Amino acid sequence: MQSVIKHTIYVFLVVFALTALASLGALIYLWYSGANGSGVADLPYLKWLLGIVIAEVVGVVVLIAKKGIKYLPEVEVNKTEVETLEFMKRFIDSGSSVAIVSNRVAWLRKSEPIKDAITQMARNGTSLEIITPNEVSLGIREPLSEAGVVFYITGEEIPPEARFTLVDGHRSGAEKLAIARGGHPDHEITIFDNSSGPQIIAMAKDIVRKSKALSNAS
Repeated sequence: MQSVIKHTIYVFLVVFALTALASLGALIYLWYSGANGSGVADLPYLKWLLGIVIAEVVGVVVLIAKKGIKYLPEVEVNKTEVETLEFMKRFIDSGSSVAIVSNRVAWLRKSEPIKDAITQMARNGTSLEIITPNEVSLGIREPLSEAGVVFYITGEEIPPEARFTLVDGHRSGAEKLAIARGGHPDHEITIFDNSSGPQIIAMAKDIVRKSKALSNAS
């Protein structure tokens, strides 16, 4: 399929080049016809050629722009903490498996709707894993563990800088990774998928795997 698309693009570019050359040749012909004092020759199809060239230029720009946009990550800026908590709930709810790497899981303490959503998802069979350097308080951990959420405590003395949420990490090609930075009102969340950030998703999966190994070893 990719080969067909590639050849179609090549044919499109060849047609574009031939049309552009024909239009340019006609313009040159007109220029020299007028310079000899014989008047401008009648070229009834020139306007169509020029119109097609312009349309093809627009088509090429749109084609390249669409291809480029595919490789750009999605960015969401939250002005308030409520918006961020809503995003977390929506993002977690979009996957069949979720791995959360966090330092203090503060958002779990701040949002009952997120806790309720996670609990319900775990009861419905969604794989939910939360990785933290320190123990999560019993009041938060116990009801989630009973619902099926698995906690991994790495016991690291120096808290890791990496904090992210990985959705569908077990489905190759369908992964989504959300990484946040900054604070409100300029709290920015970047969402990578397999087109916009395959390498960074691979690194996130490595961190999850190594954190689990570290947790099981302690």
